Amino acid sequence: MASDSEFIPWVRPVVEIDEEMRADLRAAFEYGRLTNQGPVLRRFEAEAARCLGVDDAVALSTGTAALHLALAALDLAGAGAVLPAFTYPATQNAVIHAGMRPVFCDIDPDTWTLCPRALEKVLDEHPEVKVVIPVNVFGVPPDIGDVARQKTVVIDNAHGFGSRGAGDAAKASAYSLHATKILPAAEGGLLTSGDAGLLETVRQLRNHGLAEDPLDSRPGFNEKMSELHAAVGLCSLRALKGTLARRREYAERLRGFIRDRCGGAFTVQKIPAGVESNHQNLGVLCRDGALGCQRELEARGVGSRRYFYPPLHRLRFIEDPPGLPVTDRVADSILCLPLYSRMDEAILARIEQALLETSRSLPG
Repeated sequence: MASDSEFIPWVRPVVEIDEEMRADLRAAFEYGRLTNQGPVLRRFEAEAARCLGVDDAVALSTGTAALHLALAALDLAGAGAVLPAFTYPATQNAVIHAGMRPVFCDIDPDTWTLCPRALEKVLDEHPEVKVVIPVNVFGVPPDIGDVARQKTVVIDNAHGFGSRGAGDAAKASAYSLHATKILPAAEGGLLTSGDAGLLETVRQLRNHGLAEDPLDSRPGFNEKMSELHAAVGLCSLRALKGTLARRREYAERLRGFIRDRCGGAFTVQKIPAGVESNHQNLGVLCRDGALGCQRELEARGVGSRRYFYPPLHRLRFIEDPPGLPVTDRVADSILCLPLYSRMDEAILARIEQALLETSRSLPG
């Protein structure tokens, strides 16, 4: 077993600290406005929108807040919302706290995103559904499909900043800026939408529901982003081009090694034609199940995580869970391997060696 100093964790936050970030932080402390929609946050929203090629973006305290407020702004309490069970609990939490009812749908066996054919069946069976929430999985955008376009589509794009190839039919898209994401702000989220009214509603909701005329205030939440987090987000935006290029280089190398050298022990995620992944995470399916592979890799000093696991439909509070055979197979064999925004040759070589030795140690 490798020592703590030698162990390679599955995630490692990387922020490319620069002088502009230091200046923004210093200025925020000096003028005494650390939160409440200050100038750094407004600059961050404008720069993020420009980077994404949209007219506007709203910064929130977390990616969960971005999804939650998007759903709350739709004002569809009591309606059904379709989502995959192969996602982080934040997706379901946002649905429930917006007063909607989760309806689970199976996923594609190769991309691990929401399956359009399964979605068609779910929508036929659940006429109460008003919203479809596809999830970007590890940087691979969901295939929205023609059926979803009949409903309001809100993408859980927590993994999606910098990915290309889907999402044009979405009512809104919610991004995470968590420390381990492509665009880290330590904590934070972004919401984009072509509906300017929806974004203005979210801006009101994020600040306790307060209105310019206090008598027009409504029930809201405290889900603002601080000036300090916005400064980190701006710094990460300046580094984004290099971040994406390096992650794609690392991911392509490791994915190629897994395909060519590991004897079929692992299967990499399919990236569909026309899609450009940001490689938020490097997921593989383990032929002999996730637990044994995880133990073998850990013994060789390489961390991994069963992510996403467990799938949400298996949580004990769920009543009458649906049968989701593809979700079950993927969740039982998924491992996410180390992938950061900066990795040196020694780290990459150690991961490859651990994968090779693990593949040879497994049965079959």
